[in-house]
Amino acid sequence: MFLAGIQAEQPAPAQKPPDKGPGYRIGVAVNQIFLPVSARSYEGGFVRGLTRDDFQILEDGVKQDIANFYAEASLPIHVVLLLDISGSTRSVQGEIRRAALEFVRNLSPDDKVAVIVFNYQPRLILNWTNDPNKIQLSLESVYPRGNTVLHDALYVTFDDLLKGVEGRKAVILLTDGADTGSMATRDEAVRLALESEAVVYTVSKLDEYWAGAIAARMEYQAASQLIPEELTDEYIIANKRFLQRISEQTGGKVLDTRTYSTLTEIYKAVADELKNQYYISYIPRNILRDGSWRNLEVRSLKSGVVAATKPGYYAPREAAAAQQR
Repeated sequence: MFLAGIQAEQPAPAQKPPDKGPGYRIGVAVNQIFLPVSARSYEGGFVRGLTRDDFQILEDGVKQDIANFYAEASLPIHVVLLLDISGSTRSVQGEIRRAALEFVRNLSPDDKVAVIVFNYQPRLILNWTNDPNKIQLSLESVYPRGNTVLHDALYVTFDDLLKGVEGRKAVILLTDGADTGSMATRDEAVRLALESEAVVYTVSKLDEYWAGAIAARMEYQAASQLIPEELTDEYIIANKRFLQRISEQTGGKVLDTRTYSTLTEIYKAVADELKNQYYISYIPRNILRDGSWRNLEVRSLKSGVVAATKPGYYAPREAAAAQQR
């Protein structure tokens, strides 16, 4: 698989997971674990100005020594806008453009954005930049049509575009969740997402798709025709679980478009979270390279503050670790 349609700036050099939590792999070179950490008050607002002494990291219940600590928004981030442009999204393309541009304006000057669109194939239409004008031009160049290769789009995002990118990474996926022609599987997409160390936020229009599917099924039944698999409840529920899985296992979340007034509001909420995250690393005390799952917990030592991060990662196996040296 490959990405086509590259334009603008060149990029800077750069066993199954348990259901309860995401994976995060050990970084190269010094075998550090890097964790994006959100700190909120009990009322729900972000808490800024904390220091490394306000956090405690536990791996499998064992306290770890913090190696590096970066305050909120002190490290730039690479964000991929991954946009569904299949025929079903035609009516909201104007809103998608406005939301994406407002998202870029909410980022810091050193942050970079790339845009991948997908319908019957994934295409990189804008490489890393922070120029709103280039982003606007790239989004105006697309025309929604065709089927949806969601899994393929995720595959190339993680395996191609993000493979050489270091530091903080995030993917904002906007989709109705229905895949109608990918070669890649759901499991492949999740595996590559975990290996990429990017946080995935899914802006889901799946429930709107589901409502349309119910109406379409009635028409098929009235005509005594066979209902296509992509319109069945079983298919849609499986897609819903997949979106939840790839988001939660990478430390992100699913944001349902029905619970927000506009897409701009959703993208702003993601930008606010990214700007208010702390970035913490540690070198694990457990030096075994056995490929086992390691549970993670981050605790706030500040009264009235709740901290959250990825709940786990896979340790590398010895062969993989040797390749990193």
